Amino acid sequence: MNKYPDDIWMDTALQSLDPAAAATLSADELTRADAVFARIIATPSGDPIPVKPARPGRGRRRLLVTVGLAGVAGVGIPAMLLGGGTAFGSWTPTPERLSTVAASHAATTCREVLGHPDAGEQVAVAERRGDWTYVLLAGAGTESICLMPNDLVGQEPRSAGAFFGSYNPDAATPPILEADEIDESTSMQGSTEEGWFIWAEGYVGGDVTGVTVHTSTGLDIEASVVGNRFAAWWPSTEPSSEHPAETWSYTVHLSGGSKRSVG
Repeated sequence: MNKYPDDIWMDTALQSLDPAAAATLSADELTRADAVFARIIATPSGDPIPVKPARPGRGRRRLLVTVGLAGVAGVGIPAMLLGGGTAFGSWTPTPERLSTVAASHAATTCREVLGHPDAGEQVAVAERRGDWTYVLLAGAGTESICLMPNDLVGQEPRSAGAFFGSYNPDAATPPILEADEIDESTSMQGSTEEGWFIWAEGYVGGDVTGVTVHTSTGLDIEASVVGNRFAAWWPSTEPSSEHPAETWSYTVHLSGGSKRSVG
């Protein structure tokens, strides 16, 4: 999650009130600090925390951490984690778009594992990166997103692999954008047995032909852009006292061949 000037000012003010002198933590102290951090982010929350855009044209970012949100009505609900799967080591920064048939199978698996009926949502984005399939389903006021191993697509929900999904029964109304704008509507951090990941998705204006994600860890990721939607996901690291939350920005590619940075 990005830090903004108010956050930095608040951090500085709070640190100035700390009477403890700066010290290098031992291995045991770091372990305890990480445990405290894990308990903090696992605290149940009634709603994702909205963060204002960094600049005009930037979308609404809602970082939904998997722990502590399951079962909360009216928000993106992280779903279940199922057994094995293949490593994120196969992940690629460039996506492979799924065929219509494969996308339909991925959508069916996504709905079945999340346990909600087909409400007429359409496949907005369906892509493959290495051994993993990502699908975004969008309908009237609802949105579902699933990340699953390729061998789970079209299979019985618990037959194979690891799975992560989110169902939002109260999705925001699509924004009205200028032709060269994008809007990041949601982002989520989660994990499977293969490790941590981040996904981000949103909307694009009519002149946007491509979106590149630039992460604070040095990755450059080509997002899928289909119709008025974009989406991307990438391997990440579990946040801890030694590994701050990852941030990212975008390059927007336009139909006339120009591009601009966002965030």
